[in-house]
Amino acid sequence: MKEEWKKVKLGEISADIQTGPFGSQLHMSDYSEKGIPVVMPKDMINGKITEENIARVTDNHVKRLNRYIISSGNILYARRGDVGKCVYVSEKESGWLCGTGCLRININTAIANPKFVFFQLQKTETIGWVEKNAVGATMLNLNTSILANVPLHLPPLPTQQKIASILSAYDDLIENNRKQIKLLEEAALKLYKEWFVKLNFPGHENTKIADGVPDGWKKEKISDWCRVFTGKKNANQNVEKGVYPFFTCAPDPLLSNDSLYEGKAVIISGNGSYTGRTQFYDGHFDLYQRTYACVKQKAVGYEYMPFIYYSMKVLFEPIKMGGTKGAAIPYIVMNDITDTEFLYNEEICKKYSGFAEITLDKIGALKKQIQLLQLARDKLLPKLMNGEIEV
Repeated sequence: MKEEWKKVKLGEISADIQTGPFGSQLHMSDYSEKGIPVVMPKDMINGKITEENIARVTDNHVKRLNRYIISSGNILYARRGDVGKCVYVSEKESGWLCGTGCLRININTAIANPKFVFFQLQKTETIGWVEKNAVGATMLNLNTSILANVPLHLPPLPTQQKIASILSAYDDLIENNRKQIKLLEEAALKLYKEWFVKLNFPGHENTKIADGVPDGWKKEKISDWCRVFTGKKNANQNVEKGVYPFFTCAPDPLLSNDSLYEGKAVIISGNGSYTGRTQFYDGHFDLYQRTYACVKQKAVGYEYMPFIYYSMKVLFEPIKMGGTKGAAIPYIVMNDITDTEFLYNEEICKKYSGFAEITLDKIGALKKQIQLLQLARDKLLPKLMNGEIEV
């Protein structure tokens, strides 16, 4: 570390570190489908806040919880379970709430750049320190005192700003790719709903519809088209530098050196916060024992798998998200998947699958770009954070 870099503690450069509301202040009955988002540790994915399964509260609850409102430039840190996870609050997320299970860090901008501090907190050594000093046997926990003592390396403020700018450029490119993926997914979902839900498919003007089934169409089940199976591993059996994706119930896959299947597959989370979440993957992969994979039956062509994927996204995911069983930990069973019905017409299905396959190819290419950008960023981060590279 260079001489001009100083060793400091997080508490020395923070205006304050505050916990989120406790259970006595925010009950399960207070949450609603609409309103202001409440950020929990489960919503922290790759340094970003995901709204995919985020909890919300109405305005009347926000008024009494205004001390937990987050602002642009704040850092939210998971204080239990996934300690080490943190997110930087963007302008878009300003006005949301710091939820139970999080700590809100407000950086003193006169001496430190909040984005630089956010990147410092992602260093492997820093996360290791936090895990070592957290308390709890079965579940690691942090408090404001422990987090305030996290050691950091701080260069002069102009250097902090330069380093934050370099790393942010990678994050911006990654975010742009994710936005493109979202737009592509939305276009494919919109067309599916138009043709197979609203039944405004090509030629619908001249087709009779009886009991919701157009003439020449039929209802099929996923079990007629797909073999559905789960993995055999626990979620902690991942390999840090494995060669294949290891799908668990978390939003992003881990890594494994084992391949359970190779080919196009629809991956479905079987339990936990993301129960029912549906993904598409093409290639070698491994599976957690509570994650399902839908793959083609021998008599079904691979070209239909994109159609199956979007069928599950539209017909299955919104209904099963959150699980069909279980109170403390929601989950789904295999029949929830295999019994899912969809409308099928060979000609229309082939037309849609052609469009969907092109879309998924584009999405796959964007995801590979994201992986390469993340890899480059992760290699660069420790060198910049330790002053090994001149800026």
